[in-house]
Amino acid sequence: MRTFIRVLIGILTVATGFLLLLTDIMSYVRPSTTLYMLCPLTIFFSTFVVIIFFLTIYWLMRKRWIIASFCILMLAVSTPNMLRTYCSLPKFETVHNPDGVKFLSYNVHLFSWFETEKGIDEANKMLDYIVATGSDVVCLQEFLYHNSGTYTLAYIKEKLSGYPYCHIEILSHNSRVSKGIATFSKYPILEQRSIKFDVPYHGAIISAINIKGKVYNVVNCYLKSNQLTEQEKDLVIDYTNSKPKDKSAKGIISRVYNKLVTASLERCNEAEKVAFEVDKINRNMIVCGDMNDIPASYVYRTMKSHLNDSFLLMSSFPNTGFTFHEGLYKFRIDYIFISDNIKPCEFSIDKQPMSDHYPIQLTVDN
Repeated sequence: MRTFIRVLIGILTVATGFLLLLTDIMSYVRPSTTLYMLCPLTIFFSTFVVIIFFLTIYWLMRKRWIIASFCILMLAVSTPNMLRTYCSLPKFETVHNPDGVKFLSYNVHLFSWFETEKGIDEANKMLDYIVATGSDVVCLQEFLYHNSGTYTLAYIKEKLSGYPYCHIEILSHNSRVSKGIATFSKYPILEQRSIKFDVPYHGAIISAINIKGKVYNVVNCYLKSNQLTEQEKDLVIDYTNSKPKDKSAKGIISRVYNKLVTASLERCNEAEKVAFEVDKINRNMIVCGDMNDIPASYVYRTMKSHLNDSFLLMSSFPNTGFTFHEGLYKFRIDYIFISDNIKPCEFSIDKQPMSDHYPIQLTVDN
């Protein structure tokens, strides 16, 4: 029996090690016709790392040096992605700068409009929070307003009256509501451009904002989401616990995986479009938003390109810094990237519970 268990642990070790290696490969290589089915593996990067870490300890304790060395090698190969995920040593000290420029990025989850009884209250809390941050530039994803009634665009602008300048891109609308992305600013927006994606509900906008004589090129992004339904999310959790809700569980799991594959491929295309536009400007860049992918991904590497991840510049190890929080699903998928000529002063993830995303803030020297 003991031999059988050891064989199972050995198989688990080799399988997890190679899966971890595949996730690392997928963060460096653009998904192709042969690799695209592996895209969703990157979601489980942290899981694979934790499993291999404990298996390494197990094999070291058993003095099985060859397989322990295999585990250590897999962890060593994954070190760059681990540092991006769990945070490396900060390059800048946090310094409070009252004269700095503050940027806020926040996926407001459609302002909870679908919660009919408390939707307006939740939306007002978010808007009040935005005002209270005192941010100079506010980038909102999953922005929504009603075309008639109380919660209109005019109503939102009145609540955000301290931000007289705005750049709004409507990505979807019907007779009742309009959805999109929006950038609000206390300072003049000199130029507005949009980056069109091939899928609905998602997009990016570029706003050239003159802040105290310095023009910042602010890119506000909302990349392709996985668009899993609540039933699909719940079923994945239940099924992994061997408690499928119904006989169609396997079919739904298959549909979920196909959704993840499709979304990953779309995000790769979108990330390349945004990176291409950013490279053309290549000065005073603030690239932020909900990018719907983790640091150990091709999308992250493409979006970041030659820019700097402000979270890594300012946060200490260990700090997973997850920004998406919904039940057991916790990932860092919201980012603020900055160009080399911008010096960060403060970065924070504000754990406000009003949306399924936490807002992130960055203050920089002007």
